[in-house]
Amino acid sequence: MKVCVFGGGEAVGEHVVKFLDAAGHDAATMAETENRAEELKMHGAAEVFISESGDFSKALAGADALIYMPGAGSGAAESQDALVDHDAVSAALEAAQREQVGRIVYLSAVRTDEPEETKETGGKHKPEAWMEESGLTYTVIRVSKAVSKPGKGTVKAAESLDGEDAEMPYEDVAVVLVEALDNENTFRKTFEVTAGETVIKEALDAL
Repeated sequence: MKVCVFGGGEAVGEHVVKFLDAAGHDAATMAETENRAEELKMHGAAEVFISESGDFSKALAGADALIYMPGAGSGAAESQDALVDHDAVSAALEAAQREQVGRIVYLSAVRTDEPEETKETGGKHKPEAWMEESGLTYTVIRVSKAVSKPGKGTVKAAESLDGEDAEMPYEDVAVVLVEALDNENTFRKTFEVTAGETVIKEALDAL
């Protein structure tokens, strides 16, 4: 399966590219420089297109699925008030719809412990609403604070975690995104994930 990875240059994105390659998928993503493109290829990306503007139309062309991570950067992990250009996100998702991409996995900018009032900061909740109304085979995943620590391969997942916010390694966030891609139990669902003791596949199977 060809999978377009938006946000492949971010900390989580590097791991997503690596795990997609390990799972036998072809990851297509973008980079701002040739050097960064070479790094992403070393992580396992099959195709890397140079784009300073963030245009990902070339990576999206012919893709079977899209993993979109607008909030994957370290800044978003540190601040619940991190802004998301929801208009840009919606435009990108509409582009995926026009390209007839059959599957979308979306890493939400809304965190698991986020109060209702800050979910609306910068329109972070709007892409989730767009997704749920799109008719696409989507999965929306909210995670707790992501950190640069070795992954454990285990998590806790539920429709709502009631504000639980244990630190979650980037690597485990990436495994959840890639595992959700083919897991029909996650189709057309929004759920939350934090650090836990359940093997990731089993946690998603139990949703």
